[in-house]
Amino acid sequence: MQYELGVNKYGQIEKLGDIRRKTWMKTSVVKLVTILIIGILLGRVNLLLNQSDSRGIAPMGIAYLMALATKENKRNILIAAIGIAVGYLTINSMLTDGYAYLITVALITIYYAFIAANKTRKKELVGFLIILSSFFVYGIGVNKYELGVDIILCLLQTLVVMPIYYIIKYALNSFEEINTNYFFSSEEIVSIGIFLCLLISGIGSVNFINYSIRNIFALTLVFTIAYVGGAAYGAMIGVLMGIMIGVASNNMMYSVAFFSVGGLTVGIFKDTGKIFSILSGIIIYFALALYSNVVTLKLGIEVLASCFLFLCIPKPVYKSIEVEINPQKKKTYFGEVQLNAIKEEFTFKLKGLTSVLSSVAKCLGDTNDNENLLIKSKGTALVENLADRSCSNCENKPLCWERDFHQTFNSFQMLIKSYEEGCLAIPIDLEKKCVKNFTLLRSTEGVVNNYNVSETIKERLAEGKNVLSTHISNITTTLEILLNDFKKEVNIDTELERVIKRVLNKNSIYYNNVFCYIDKNGRVKIRISMNNYDGAEYYEKRIVSLLCNGMKLSLCIEEEGCNIDIKTNERIITIEEKPRYHMVSYGAIESKDGEFQTGDNYSFGRTTNGNYITILSDGMGSGPEAGEESKATVDLVEKLMEAGFDEDITVNTVNSIMGMRFAEDEKYATLDLNKVNLYDGEAIFVKIGAAPSFIKRGSDVKYVNSKNLPLGLVDEVDVEIIKDTLKPGDILINVSDGVLDISKLNNEKVSWLEEYLRNVNADPRELSEKILERAKELSKGNLNDDMTVVVSKVYLDS
Repeated sequence: MQYELGVNKYGQIEKLGDIRRKTWMKTSVVKLVTILIIGILLGRVNLLLNQSDSRGIAPMGIAYLMALATKENKRNILIAAIGIAVGYLTINSMLTDGYAYLITVALITIYYAFIAANKTRKKELVGFLIILSSFFVYGIGVNKYELGVDIILCLLQTLVVMPIYYIIKYALNSFEEINTNYFFSSEEIVSIGIFLCLLISGIGSVNFINYSIRNIFALTLVFTIAYVGGAAYGAMIGVLMGIMIGVASNNMMYSVAFFSVGGLTVGIFKDTGKIFSILSGIIIYFALALYSNVVTLKLGIEVLASCFLFLCIPKPVYKSIEVEINPQKKKTYFGEVQLNAIKEEFTFKLKGLTSVLSSVAKCLGDTNDNENLLIKSKGTALVENLADRSCSNCENKPLCWERDFHQTFNSFQMLIKSYEEGCLAIPIDLEKKCVKNFTLLRSTEGVVNNYNVSETIKERLAEGKNVLSTHISNITTTLEILLNDFKKEVNIDTELERVIKRVLNKNSIYYNNVFCYIDKNGRVKIRISMNNYDGAEYYEKRIVSLLCNGMKLSLCIEEEGCNIDIKTNERIITIEEKPRYHMVSYGAIESKDGEFQTGDNYSFGRTTNGNYITILSDGMGSGPEAGEESKATVDLVEKLMEAGFDEDITVNTVNSIMGMRFAEDEKYATLDLNKVNLYDGEAIFVKIGAAPSFIKRGSDVKYVNSKNLPLGLVDEVDVEIIKDTLKPGDILINVSDGVLDISKLNNEKVSWLEEYLRNVNADPRELSEKILERAKELSKGNLNDDMTVVVSKVYLDS
């Protein structure tokens, strides 16, 4: 088995190695093709030195080859050299010294690929000397230049290559930092922009149906960068693109104006969206056409083609570019990456816990095979035990258990069976030869009784294990549901963070840090940390009011939203969107006659996620024991709801815990839960074995009820959720069954309380007391059960 296991593992490792090799080969081929294409494009960039000359220089390819050579990869150098040579050949007729460039590329390739030393400075110096000497020898030997003229021209070629080499090298190094946590400087972004403009300029005069492909791609790039980076980046890329294409086409002023205007306009209107941004660009070019003879129909079609390509670029591409050029976006992006990594780590740990709980539940629930064997050999075990008790000291033992073993064994089985059937009698053949009949009968009674007691205990233990296994499985399921919701809790909002910092700085409010996020309900949460503390009243009046005006949003400090970080001694203020409603509740309670402690418990209050909950639980029976069970139910539900669990998870978790807690004494508790969203008034009612509730709106009273068994009676609760929408002035009334079950006025359709509520109006405290007093009157002072009334009223927040 171990050998086979090793072979399987080896096969898996080999298969994984094949996958990695294939992936590496695909990546390598794509990289080499990219290097080749870049070499061709940069080799085709032709710079005209003056407007009257139709021939120019092409230093970009040589500069790219030197910049790539610093990476010390011979294969990349050779591929780049091939691409650059192809590029030079395609524009050879447009260059003054076309073949000199090919010679220079060949010499640089030979040097960097096969001869170059390790020191970068020395390699750069030798590279520039190769360029200088190549053009010098070519000028003297081929072009027959005079010595002075040749020296000036070869120095000019070399001096032009040097800054371009450093710019391209800077850009290539910057490209390596993409998709990392590195923040680009302005100079690095400009160098990348120049590099991209050079690539597009290398397309040259290639046309499609007489329309310039270079102009279409150039304008598409300008629009994209402007839309992502705004007006500043749009103007920057427009100017760079105009310079590069202008130098190649001998019309720089027009090119700079044309591209920079488009980039600036689209960047200004970027916040209006892609369509409106591009429409603004089209309008500005239409305006230029009216005031200039340069803008033609051909150019207009090229602009429309660029707009079409711009609109076809998928959103993830814009997002990836924005992350790279915008430091705030990149900071947010990597903050989210780190947050997700922490979530993944937490999820991994919690999954380990759920796995352990699942194993425990399975272990408890599995039937032991040995126990099954013992059940099958029950008769054998009883016979052996009976023989040990009755026959161990008998003088006839050899006769019975050696010579007549099978007959004696069968007779003992018949004896035990007769006792189990209620008519104890010794078999005839055993009665004839056994000399201890009376002892045998008494031993049979003792053995069978002891065995039955033992079996009963084992059955109870097995039943307890099954109950425990079921409830642990339910808790495991709850944790797994929690894990699924955990990853989508919050989204960081850096734009809002900037607005808040601007407001605080403008009003000279000193802070240490500001953190803004949108919670899973889509509401704004703001955390501000500062050293000074002037009281919650100051924060409410000063900071919250300023943020409300600056953000045009109604805000408030969260419940218990002013805390101190013990480690840093900072004051942390949590601000949230102000709820539309608030609620006030009051409870009235009366114990059963003869009891000093009620079996009911309740709780109410606002949660941190903007909800208001009321909880009422009635323990089965009355007195301290029932009170303990209902209190445990209320506490658990309150903690779980405060932690953000939904109703289904909360109820089933509490049901599992209470099922284990109540298993010994068979005691149960009801649950009456209301949850009201204070932002939109949506109310959720959950009733587990609880009495009906009522919603009073003016003189109208609505009846809310659900049929469910109390907590702990079933393994899993099928939670029925009743929803309604509340309005300001609505009153919720929750009662225990002791309040309703006291009057003959109750029937299946209507209760005395429903009729009573139609004709009474009061605040929550007064109404709860009135209901309790009326219940006492109807019961004529005989309280056969605990009575609890919880009244809550909805108010519009000012």
